[in-house]
Amino acid sequence: MDSKARYLWVIALSAVLTLPRGAAANGADLPPEVVLQGFAKPEDGRLRLLVRVPLVLLSSFGLPKRGPGYLDLAAVDEPLKQAAAATGRQIELREDGVPLVPSAREARISLLSDRSFASYGAALAHLQGARLPIETDLFWNQGFFDTLLEYPLRSPSSHLSIRMNVAPELGRRLKLQLEFLPDRKPARSYVLRGGSGWIALDPRWYEAAWLFARTGFVDAISLERFVFLLCLVAPFRHWRSLLALVLALSALQALTLTATAQGAVATRWLAEISGLGLAATVVLFAIGNLGAPNLRRRWFLSAVVGSLGGFGLGALLADAWQFAGAQTVISLASFNIGVVLVELASAALAFAAVRLLFARVLGPPLGVVVLSAVLGHAAWHWMIDRGHQFGHELDHAGQAGLGPALMVIALWLLPALVAGAIAWFLPRRFDEAPVASLLAVLRRNGDGRPTRD
Repeated sequence: MDSKARYLWVIALSAVLTLPRGAAANGADLPPEVVLQGFAKPEDGRLRLLVRVPLVLLSSFGLPKRGPGYLDLAAVDEPLKQAAAATGRQIELREDGVPLVPSAREARISLLSDRSFASYGAALAHLQGARLPIETDLFWNQGFFDTLLEYPLRSPSSHLSIRMNVAPELGRRLKLQLEFLPDRKPARSYVLRGGSGWIALDPRWYEAAWLFARTGFVDAISLERFVFLLCLVAPFRHWRSLLALVLALSALQALTLTATAQGAVATRWLAEISGLGLAATVVLFAIGNLGAPNLRRRWFLSAVVGSLGGFGLGALLADAWQFAGAQTVISLASFNIGVVLVELASAALAFAAVRLLFARVLGPPLGVVVLSAVLGHAAWHWMIDRGHQFGHELDHAGQAGLGPALMVIALWLLPALVAGAIAWFLPRRFDEAPVASLLAVLRRNGDGRPTRD
């Protein structure tokens, strides 16, 4: 096959592996989740990568067929070699930052009932063993494409990283279940999604720190959290007291976040109760802004919200925990640092936005009223929606028994209750006069006294 034909085969495979949602040959839709399997093992100066791809992903690659849709196994070898080479380009590997060039050693079709990829040894023996008889009747979308790729390594202690670019348009519908088998070290299992970027197979401390700090920062960004902070800071004028409150909230959030990620608190409905508590607190803050905002009461509510928020973020950390490698402490600390940074940045942005709104567009009293009414109305709808979802999850959880789970959650919420109680004993300088509320303005006007704000 000439060079031009080879490039056409590569382009064809790339097109198939990046099919948009719902696209497949013969009008067949892709399943809700497409799982690739793989093993990566460095040995004898080389890295072996064994990959299993469902044939449905290669449905438009033009594999030869016979009869009612059976694969023509007698004529499939050359297309499979090109498919293996293209797979090596879709799943990239680097050694100490230098891209590795794969060599395709094996490429074959396997039956849907084949279970050889349950372990590295069985998968390697399968790939090096006998092929399917050419008379096998196998439909074009009911089996696997298996390949063995080899990469030359310069050193047995090389630092390896991987990036999967297979069908990024499929998002979370497609994943690669990869087992990394380093020499004289424990095996590590990863679930890689398309477009996840470069992942170190044996991360160094600074790689783990950067990855988890970035993940914590991104995961903590939320419109609902920003609305919460807007409502929290709206009636208050001094940043110092609000900063102490946000830091306390973040510390309590880090506590329950860590507990959830480590499995100390494990219930499916924690994320729902976190969102429900956040929305309900925004509604309470909005009402308080119109009535009598009090920083000490907000300390108590924010402490509870912080602890509940940790339950939701802990599930996200648990998903990322596979990439920590041996750097567990650094990864945990870095994720929490990322979360704290985004909380502080969001609080500072909310404070600046509110002050600018009050100074340039609306006066402080009117600004608090308008802002609280809008945010409170939005939070009310969020609370109703979250309430329905929480009730649905609670019905399922009730069948397994809620008593033990509620006891564990109550214990982890105890620090928040203590922190909220401590607020009542803070020095008097912690208090500050808020912007005049709607209730205060009405009272002053009713008394015939002018308002200052």
